[in-house]
Amino acid sequence: MSKTMFSLIAGILVAWLAISLFTKEFDGNYLFTLLIGVLLGYQAKKIEKKSEQ
Repeated sequence: MSKTMFSLIAGILVAWLAISLFTKEFDGNYLFTLLIGVLLGYQAKKIEKKSEQ
């Protein structure tokens, strides 16, 4: 994975933690769904790039 992907995931985690601290609701369902979506999108783009070559 690239440095940009790690930065994106770190940003998502920090934002989720900050919002959770203010709302006092540490629901991980939305976080998990977002992370799965990001990873699937990354993999799809990677596969698409390979097929173009």
